[in-house]
Amino acid sequence: MKDRILSAYVEDFVNGFGLGRLDEPTAFEHFASFYVVSKYNPEDFEPSNVAVGGPGDLGLDGIGILVNDHLVQDISDVDYFRQVLHRLEVQFIFIQTKSSTKFEASEIGSFISGVRQFFESSLPTANEDIQALYELKEYIFDHSVDMITSPICRLFYVSTGNWKEDPHLLTRIDQGKSDLMATKLFSSVEFTPVDSDGLKQIYRELNQKVTREIEFERHTILPTISGIKEAYIGILPCLEYLNLICDDDGDLNRRLFYDNVRDFRGNNAVNQEIRATVRDVDRNNRFALLNNGVTIVAREKNNVGTSFRLSDYQIVNGCQTSHVLHLNREHLTENVFLPIKLIVTTDPEVINQIIQGTNRQTAVQEEAFESLTRFQKELEEFYNAAGRNRQVQIYYERRSRQYKQMDVKREQIITIAKQVNCFVAMFLNEPHITHRYYGELLSSYRSRLFNDTHEYMPYFLAGASLKAVERLYSLEILPQRMKRFKFQLLMVFRIMNEPFDLPKLNSRKIDDYCQALLEIIDDPIQTESVFRRASAVVFACQSQWSSTRRPLQKNRRFTEILIAEAEKQSAKSVDSAMNSRLFGTVKQFDSSQGYGAIAGDDESEYFVHFDQIASQDRQLFSIGQRVDFIPFQTEHGPVAIDVGLSQ
Repeated sequence: MKDRILSAYVEDFVNGFGLGRLDEPTAFEHFASFYVVSKYNPEDFEPSNVAVGGPGDLGLDGIGILVNDHLVQDISDVDYFRQVLHRLEVQFIFIQTKSSTKFEASEIGSFISGVRQFFESSLPTANEDIQALYELKEYIFDHSVDMITSPICRLFYVSTGNWKEDPHLLTRIDQGKSDLMATKLFSSVEFTPVDSDGLKQIYRELNQKVTREIEFERHTILPTISGIKEAYIGILPCLEYLNLICDDDGDLNRRLFYDNVRDFRGNNAVNQEIRATVRDVDRNNRFALLNNGVTIVAREKNNVGTSFRLSDYQIVNGCQTSHVLHLNREHLTENVFLPIKLIVTTDPEVINQIIQGTNRQTAVQEEAFESLTRFQKELEEFYNAAGRNRQVQIYYERRSRQYKQMDVKREQIITIAKQVNCFVAMFLNEPHITHRYYGELLSSYRSRLFNDTHEYMPYFLAGASLKAVERLYSLEILPQRMKRFKFQLLMVFRIMNEPFDLPKLNSRKIDDYCQALLEIIDDPIQTESVFRRASAVVFACQSQWSSTRRPLQKNRRFTEILIAEAEKQSAKSVDSAMNSRLFGTVKQFDSSQGYGAIAGDDESEYFVHFDQIASQDRQLFSIGQRVDFIPFQTEHGPVAIDVGLSQ
């Protein structure tokens, strides 16, 4: 890549997510897709959630489907947001990236064609990721009765060159947009060419502290308040306020509302009233008297007279008003004012109190306040203490972007969403539900998650184990195609290596139980060994599974089979296969197909797959080679797992 600044941004992204295994073009695809979708989705997600490039990708490198401003991965996510917010507002985001410096009409045409194919009544041959998203799209349109308006379709064509408004390219783009609008599926179709400068701008907006300057002429300084640097109340022209909440493209910067515990509620009764007031030329000048206003919390503020420069700020109350003002911005005039409460503080507990206080006045779901609870605060402190002497410290991020200004990589961070998933998988034996939105899991498992009587060690162990698994995948020690089973691996690892039966989570014995497993995680050699064996069990169980429409990683019955097999392989079991490795000789092996057979010294023949050969031994694996392995019996016959070369 010729652009050295953009190349440095991609490198920072790769290092932060532990994606060093990716070649440069693929890393650029992941980078571009992640940051384009992040522009519309402020919540934490993995680059792999939106990257779909590869064989059978229809000319698409990234796809993000947003329902009610949330990135969705499964039909259960759609149902959750539809039921909680009582509406269905949908955005489809498609990304195509080219590391070349040219914007080619033929490539743009292929991109638009791929998007059209995605919305056809039957999907052409496509890869697994696109097939899953296609089915999700079909489910969304099956529930179009809940849509207030048709979905928005956004296309982003990313190149490392410079966009120059070429008339030939614009004509091709306009034709493509017209073709998509002709399907009658969308309320609007937007095509955005993103050049090198545009991509760098998106990266900076999302990674650097948001800084905006406003003219706050009508304000009053509040008296000194404990924990507060400065505080003001006043009124601000709504047009000036929009400068505070919009990005450079005029889009609403949704990341500014991350600490606001409410989602936008759409066209409900209250928001209809706000909209009606803004649009009524006879009474919109009374807006400041009719609206409760917004609360802004800023960590930094500089002002010269009435010119206020705010940095690193959040809109902690006023989400509904902000969205409605943005949607009706063309109706605003200089005479429409908004009540403002501006608070400058860096004290996290004061910020939490402000968020709770300003949002308790109307109904909010209790799980929205989860990050503010005593348990979450103490769990964060436990992570800091327990992780201090580890080779790579991990951090618990209970508040959005709290480690942004520190030298902490994303691969070191456990968010609340990840904590919920890894704990539910590892200690509640339910990895098949981790695809569901974490807010739904918090609500459904309220009595079994983050209980004040629970010890903190199981949560830390689950987080540390997840990071260990993700590292093994990034190093390609574990096969990439098994990555979708990473939460199953956590459960299997615990069962296979537990020192004694799982105690209650509020028992003192749970610390000893977890400490024994943590000692394995802290040893890189043992970590690789135990998770390769866990992966082998998952692979073997998968190989004997009959076809089903529901993916295995979401199948409860598959979880039950894994539990039964892991218990057989447990270190506590007298008949553990881990204690009965066999020797044999490679009888046949097809390197192009990646499988073969081993003639065991027990006179049985074992099927072997490439994924089950130790990574350092794969190049030497050949017919006649002596090997050792774990025998595993399936309904289709004996299988060799965890295979290594033998002297």
